[in-house]
Amino acid sequence: MATRAQPPSASRPQPAASLAPADAPLSDGRRKAAILLLALGEHAAAKLCAELSDRDITNLAIGFADLGRLDASEVEKLIDEFATHVSLSLAA
Repeated sequence: MATRAQPPSASRPQPAASLAPADAPLSDGRRKAAILLLALGEHAAAKLCAELSDRDITNLAIGFADLGRLDASEVEKLIDEFATHVSLSLAA
């Protein structure tokens, strides 16, 4: 007996690229924050999290839940982006 395959959208969640444009920046920000927090290490991340609001912690938790597999080049690119942003902010 042959079974019909379900369409891909019915069997697995939609990729982040399919988010509505209004949701994409928030999702991207959550992902970036979660990756940076991981890159900081446990001690520094704990100190930072102690200063965050409940809402920020919730957003980070969502970011962590959506991370999936990380590529080292993605992490390096994000750290470079963050360092550039901080440098430009300090120079202003």
